[in-house]
Amino acid sequence: MNGYDGAAQRLWERYFDRLVHMARNKLRGRPRAVEDEEDAALSAFDSFCRGAAGGRFPQLTDRDDLWRLLVVLTARKAIDQVERQGAAKRGGGRLVGESAVAGIEDRSDCNGLDGIVGPEPTPDLAAMVIEQYRRLRDGLGDDRLRQVLDLRLEGYDREEIAARLGCAVRTVTRKLDVIRQTWLENEP
Repeated sequence: MNGYDGAAQRLWERYFDRLVHMARNKLRGRPRAVEDEEDAALSAFDSFCRGAAGGRFPQLTDRDDLWRLLVVLTARKAIDQVERQGAAKRGGGRLVGESAVAGIEDRSDCNGLDGIVGPEPTPDLAAMVIEQYRRLRDGLGDDRLRQVLDLRLEGYDREEIAARLGCAVRTVTRKLDVIRQTWLENEP
């Protein structure tokens, strides 16, 4: 277990701040009533660690694959935040937290990573990928398709998705085919 903890700690140190920065860009202009960009990044990192410990990411072969996976997980968590905060039972997005009232949200002292050239995608590219993903996800128009997509992107295989959703593996396969076809038809 110590080896796993050490590896998780190294990944945390390398990627967490970048994920927070990316989530901050994604959530810019949104009220920070209950959750913020650190919550999105923390939740994504937690999902990754639990999935990795459960063997859910067998195709993860290098740093680029890892970064892309973390970007997708973080984007999904940020989108979930926006949807939760926009829910009618939470004030329909009209609630604001103390940070918005105090003006803390307007801090711009975290732009240091934008000037660094490295092998990972830039925050702007990551934001474009997130926006494209969100457009394609929203274009599915069916909550069940979105559930299948979300679980697949979190690393679950078809059998695990079928078990979680209480349906047949063939149903999951058909839904993944519908997602793929829908996305191909909506390519720019």
